[in-house]
Amino acid sequence: MSERTRATLDEFFRRMSTGDTDGATELFADSVAWDIPGATELVPWIGPRRNRAEIREFHELLDKGLIKDRFDVERVLVDGPHAVAIGRLRSTIRSTGKVIETAFTIEFEVNGDGLITKYLLLEDSWHVANAVLP
Repeated sequence: MSERTRATLDEFFRRMSTGDTDGATELFADSVAWDIPGATELVPWIGPRRNRAEIREFHELLDKGLIKDRFDVERVLVDGPHAVAIGRLRSTIRSTGKVIETAFTIEFEVNGDGLITKYLLLEDSWHVANAVLP
């Protein structure tokens, strides 16, 4: 199972690195436990999502809300269907021009069909919310 998980995440990050968010979204199961905790009343792209349509909406809101500069995955740790990606990101909020620079971790679960069923991104959510404020 670890090999399938690793292959799915390698493909996910490959697609994301080329800007293929539709292709990356296709790697998620029809039903998914997705969350990016934080101030959802300030930051429209964070919060829970439950299916591919909602994940597509995330990407649309993210692109409208910020300019991506860097998203560097430093390592991916895999244990059967579970994985954690560790890295750093840097983006600029379009409405304020403020820069977000933070470490992140993403917890994944991948099912037997090689589809992602869990995505939990943890970042400095206070910093993100503060950058959105004028």
